[in-house]
Amino acid sequence: MPAAISPTPEQMVTTEQTDRSAHAIRLLREALALLAHETAEAPVARRSQDRLLRLPEVERLTGLGRSAIYQQMQCGAFPLSVKVGPRAMTWSEKAIQGWIAQRLGARVH
Repeated sequence: MPAAISPTPEQMVTTEQTDRSAHAIRLLREALALLAHETAEAPVARRSQDRLLRLPEVERLTGLGRSAIYQQMQCGAFPLSVKVGPRAMTWSEKAIQGWIAQRLGARVH
């Protein structure tokens, strides 16, 4: 009976890489299946949730700077912030999206 030939180090590395790649592919497929299932199952629930946005995100969404946001809040022309800590202010995402929609609606009419 011929002696078994042990794999070379290069072949062992290739086998490990193949195993890791196969495992990564399995995990990605599982993640995609979960996302597809979640999206199909509860698209309305996901949209109905509100998030709290920090100032940089509000600035990015509205195109306004910090000073302009606070000035418009004082005038009642911008959604009020929600205090979540001693020095942390947030805004309701729905309120910000509503403000944006209102501005776009006023522009169209």
